Amino acid sequence: MKRRFIAGAKCPCCEAQDRIVMLTTADAEWIECIECDYSENRPTEVLEPEVPAVADEIGVIQFKPRKA
Repeated sequence: MKRRFIAGAKCPCCEAQDRIVMLTTADAEWIECIECDYSENRPTEVLEPEVPAVADEIGVIQFKPRKA
């Protein structure tokens, strides 16, 4: 298990600064507060949005110079 302190991070629960440590194993990552024992798992999969993406419409406009 790998432990790393996150400099400047505040605990979401007790708001103590510089007390958050990130723990990493082969299959999981999570953070813990050493002040209040708060912990939070890091998501391991990316969720796709439910709304389908719409392709951008790109058009080309060609301007012709005016004749004076």
